[in-house]
Amino acid sequence: MRATTEEWRLGHRPALDGLRGLAVALVLADHTAYLREPSGGIGVVVFFVLSGFLITRVIVEARDAGTWSMPGFVANRFVRLFPALLVMVAVVSVGLALQGFTRDQIAGRAVPAVTYVENMQPPGFRIFSHTWSLGVEEQFYLLWPLAVPWLLNRRMRRTILVLAIAASCAAMILTGRDWLPMHAYALLAGCLLALVGPVVHRWWLVPLGTVALVAALVIAPHFERIYVYGPMIATPAAVLLVAGAADGNRVLEVRPLRFLGRISYAVYLWHVPMLVFTHSLFGRASAIPAIALALVVGTASTLLLEEPLRRAWRVRRLPAASRPHALT
Repeated sequence: MRATTEEWRLGHRPALDGLRGLAVALVLADHTAYLREPSGGIGVVVFFVLSGFLITRVIVEARDAGTWSMPGFVANRFVRLFPALLVMVAVVSVGLALQGFTRDQIAGRAVPAVTYVENMQPPGFRIFSHTWSLGVEEQFYLLWPLAVPWLLNRRMRRTILVLAIAASCAAMILTGRDWLPMHAYALLAGCLLALVGPVVHRWWLVPLGTVALVAALVIAPHFERIYVYGPMIATPAAVLLVAGAADGNRVLEVRPLRFLGRISYAVYLWHVPMLVFTHSLFGRASAIPAIALALVVGTASTLLLEEPLRRAWRVRRLPAASRPHALT
């Protein structure tokens, strides 16, 4: 098989874990009112750019190695994301039932969350509303792998992506909805970065990205449509940060930030229900106990559920002769 693009392997970059930690910290700071809105939306944009970058590298490298499988990719995403989501929704649904919500009321909130269509629902009770971003990402994971082979065979692939990003921005400005086409610009920006070529050392990427991100956090609250233009102007900053983190950065590689990035998915899942149940959403100091509990539950979910399932899945997919070595 011919190379699909410039052959280089990303591997594990610890600073990218730290960048996840920074992204979820922005979301937590927004929902506790320690930062003004739309800092949470800007944190989600960092996640989107990072997701587009990583998923594209996974697809391209697997294709170059001749190991690409769409069913395998979908199964990996399912094992990585769905069990923790299902447990969160089940536990929270029990809590809603104890508070007197009917079965239909609970199902009306839980079903869109576990089927990844929350982003298509009208605004409502906030208990699962944060799963809109999971819906956007999961829909992207199903569609983007189908587009990559076609795109990689185009000489003007980068121009095509730039035009697609511009079209997505226009769709967001015109509609303001949380559907995939309106948020695709951030994901596609990460995809474009992944196709540019090997990561080149540029010490100034993370400092410049940090300044641009801070500027976006300061400017965004002054827009009339903060969740349309705020994340949009933060996207270039997120691209700079992902590019810099992929090259390595000592600040983003500090252990506490990397660990927060490691548990970021579970913390993101649990923090809104904790804040809603304790009536401390946007409560500043009153929200700290709920966030602390979300960190504890998120750590338990990561270490006791998500990572053991992923390890078991990886071992199961290996040839039998390789399994003892993999376990070691």
